[in-house]
Amino acid sequence: MFNTLSREGLADAPMGTFAKHSGGMGHGRPQAGVRTDLSSGGRMFRTLFIWLLVLGCAPMALAQQAARVGVSPEKQMLLTLREAVTMALENNRDIEIERLNTQLSEFDWRAAKGVYDPSLSSTLLYQRQTLPVASILAGGDNGQLQSTDFTGSATLAKRLPWQGGQVRLNFDHSRGTTQNLFNALNPQFTSQLSVEFTQPLFRNRKIDAERRQIRIASRRMDLSDSQFRQRAVEIIASVERAYWDLAFARRDAEIKSESVTLARSQLAHNERLAAQGTLAPADVVSARVEVERRVDEAEAALEAIQRAENALKALLLPTGNRGASPEQTTEQWAAAIVPAEQPQLKNDSVLPVADALRLAFSNRPEMEQYRLRKDLNKIDAEYYRDQTKPQVDFIASYGAYGLAGKARTAANPIVESNQVLFDRINQLSQAAGLPPLTPINFGATPDKFLGGYGQSLNNLLRNDYRTFRVGVSFNFSLGNHTAKAQYGRALAEGRKLDAERERTEHLIEVEVRNALQAVDTARRRVEAATSSRAHAELQYQSEQRKFDAGQSTNFFVLDRQNALSAARGRELKALTDYTKAAAELQRALSLTLVNNNVALAKHNN
Repeated sequence: MFNTLSREGLADAPMGTFAKHSGGMGHGRPQAGVRTDLSSGGRMFRTLFIWLLVLGCAPMALAQQAARVGVSPEKQMLLTLREAVTMALENNRDIEIERLNTQLSEFDWRAAKGVYDPSLSSTLLYQRQTLPVASILAGGDNGQLQSTDFTGSATLAKRLPWQGGQVRLNFDHSRGTTQNLFNALNPQFTSQLSVEFTQPLFRNRKIDAERRQIRIASRRMDLSDSQFRQRAVEIIASVERAYWDLAFARRDAEIKSESVTLARSQLAHNERLAAQGTLAPADVVSARVEVERRVDEAEAALEAIQRAENALKALLLPTGNRGASPEQTTEQWAAAIVPAEQPQLKNDSVLPVADALRLAFSNRPEMEQYRLRKDLNKIDAEYYRDQTKPQVDFIASYGAYGLAGKARTAANPIVESNQVLFDRINQLSQAAGLPPLTPINFGATPDKFLGGYGQSLNNLLRNDYRTFRVGVSFNFSLGNHTAKAQYGRALAEGRKLDAERERTEHLIEVEVRNALQAVDTARRRVEAATSSRAHAELQYQSEQRKFDAGQSTNFFVLDRQNALSAARGRELKALTDYTKAAAELQRALSLTLVNNNVALAKHNN
C-alpha cells in the first residue's frame, strides 16, 4: 500500500516526468567535448541505467522509512476517514465520559419524577399497660387498670403532578381489651378510614420544589445531549485533523525519500565521472553533502510520521481493557496506519457569509446550550418568584368509623349498687302496699356493635358514622427576604446569560468568518502551489537538458531538484491545509455530524 500511495502521489506529474528527473544526475558541468561525443544511444543507455538505479534505491528508502520504533512494517492497517471516525466514536474515552454524563442526567430526571410515586406506609403496634387508679369511676379494680391493645395503621399518599395538590388515604384499626368495668364491649374492635386533600392556593400552586426539580432535570438531560453532541463534533474534527496530518506526513516522507534517491543517484553518477577524470572530486564531496542533508530531512519526516500516527491512534484505539485485550491493544499500536484517502481540492461553491452565520447560529451546540441554560434560569426565576407569595392551603377531609366487640357479661359497680337499692325499696314498697319502682334502663349495646373484627369493618363500610372537615391554613413569612433575594439573584443570572450568549455569538461570527477566509485562501494556495510545482518540473527538466548539453552545472541541477522537492511539498501542504480548513469550516458551521453521516440519539423526556 505504501508503494501504491507513492504512485498515486506521483500521478500529478506529467507522464514521463519522473524518468526525466532521473535521466542525467551528475554534479558539476561535464566537459563540452565529452558531452558532444556522446551519441543519442549512449544518452539513452545512461538514462536507463540511472532509472534502474533509482528503482533499486527506492525500496531501500521505503525500508528506511518503515524502520520506526514500536511499529512493525509488516503490519499495516488501511483506514478510511469514515472508519477512523467510527473507531473514535466507539473507543474514545472522552466520548464515553460524555455518554455516561448523559445517562447520569437521565437517571437524575427519573429520580426527580419519583416524587409522584405513591408512598405506602404502615405501622403495627402491640401495647400492654397497667395503670394505678384511685377512683372507682376510673373503671379499675383493686386500685389498678390493665389493658392490652393491638393497633395497626396504613397510609397511602400521592402527590398530584398538577397544581401542587396532595391526597392522603389513612386506615386505622385496633383491638383492645381492658379491665375497665364501665366498658360495654370487651374485647373491642375499632376501625377508621379517612381521605385528606390539600391544595395550595397561592404559593406552590403553579410550581413547587418538586416540579422545579423535575423541570431542571429534564433541561439538564437536554443539556447533556447537547454537550455530548458538541464533544462528538470536537472529537470528529480532531480525528479529521490527525488523519490528514498523517496523510501529509506519509506523503511528505515519500517526497523526501524520492529526493534522497535522486541525490544518491547523482552521487553515484558524479563518482563515476570523477573516476573517469571528467569531474572534479569537489563535486563528489558536494553531492555527498547534499545526500546527507536530504537524509536528515527524510529522518525528520519519518519522526513526523510517527508523531502524527501516534496522535491519530490516541484518538482511535481503546484504552485499558475496553473492547480489546492488552495483547490486541499492543498489536494495534504496532500496526502502521495507512490512510486510504488523500487530500483533494473540491469544486464546492463558497457559502455567503450571511448564510454561513445563520447556519452556525442555528446549528452550533453552544447556542443550544445557552438556550437550555436560559430555560433553567427561567425555571429558577419562576420558582423563587412564587416563593415570595404567602402560603394559603385549602384542606378538606372525610372520615368514616366502625365499631364492634363482645358484650361484657358482668355488670358495672354502679348498676350493681343500684340494683341492690332498688330491690330493698321494692321490698319495703310491697310491705307498704305501694307499687314497685321500675329499674333505670342505662341502655343496651346495639346488636350491630356485637361481633368481631369483620363486624367492625362492616359498620365502617355502612358509612353511618362519618366526619367531614373543610378549612384553610395560612403561613406568612414576615419580610420573606430569602425568597426575594433568591429571586433577584435569578434575574441577575439571566442577564449574565444574555451577556455571555452575545459574547459567544460574537466569537462564533469571528470563527466562521476566519474559517471561510481560511478555505478561500487555502484554495488559492493550492492553485498557486500546483502552478508552482508544474513550473518547477519544467525548470528542472530544462536544467537537466542544459546539463546534458553541457550548458549547466551540477550545482544548478541539484538546486532545481531541491526547488522541485520544495514545490511538491508546498503543493501537498496546501492541499492538506485546504482539506483541514474545509473540515474546520464544517465544525464552525456544526455540519460535521451531517457530513460524516453520524446521528446521535436524543432522549425523549
